[in-house]
Amino acid sequence: MRIGRRGLVATAILASISTWVVSTKTKGRSFSDIGELREVVMTVARAKTGVTNVAADPSDSARFTSVVGGMTVTSDVTNLFSFLSAYPDEDAEDAITRFVRSIPDAREPLIDDSRIVAVIRSRDYVEEARRTGVDLLHEPAGADLMIVYMADQPDSMTAIKVEDLPGKTVADVRAIALRNVREWLPKVVSDDSMGAGVLYYVDGNTLLSTSLVLVEEFWRSVAKRFPGDVLIALPRKDQLFVFDDDGSARTRALVRRLIAATVEDNFALLSPLLYARRGGRIILVSD
Repeated sequence: MRIGRRGLVATAILASISTWVVSTKTKGRSFSDIGELREVVMTVARAKTGVTNVAADPSDSARFTSVVGGMTVTSDVTNLFSFLSAYPDEDAEDAITRFVRSIPDAREPLIDDSRIVAVIRSRDYVEEARRTGVDLLHEPAGADLMIVYMADQPDSMTAIKVEDLPGKTVADVRAIALRNVREWLPKVVSDDSMGAGVLYYVDGNTLLSTSLVLVEEFWRSVAKRFPGDVLIALPRKDQLFVFDDDGSARTRALVRRLIAATVEDNFALLSPLLYARRGGRIILVSD
């Protein structure tokens, strides 16, 4: 695990937060708009064995339909477009290929123990799924956050429904999921270029970045940098920000500014709220 270390410099973060966040959204991929990307994805989809009758949705420039195994499937490239815009160094061809491969995979997910992981989502995420008739396998993580269990497939992350794992208790699934998340600890990368606090993410599987808050081994590994209570920001599903919880209004204001700038970026959003980890528990921080 590569853990960077740099002292908190409040004046530096005031000058750098906006620049640091905006840099991820101004380095755009060369697609002129989401419709152009959709056309490229549809072309790749038409060449995929088992995918037929690919057609654009005339009412939504991000969506298209295709037929997979006799079933009509609707796909949306919004997240793919946002991903390529936010991560311009990523191989677009590879990302598009993964997206197309995930179309049939999503119809018949294969869930075995090696694929089960735990991710952090909001209570609204779980409730919205329930409103559509899907009962996700989940449990509370603290404050308004939820642990949602997913199948980490090669080309997609698929939420697990309660009925998908018959015979397993939530405790069984939790133990399996956290064991699998721990296997990614050697891939954790830190970025302290903000000048205050540290951004952590999982290289090669960024959607497990927020899962780190659930793993005691992660907290032990950063204890030298963060020996006490910490503030936690989870504005995006693929990033974990950690700051010293020094009790000052100034530090909280700095973190809230980071959250606001990230939310404005409007990519893979998770929560606009500020949290703290105190005594091993995640709580909501209110001013």
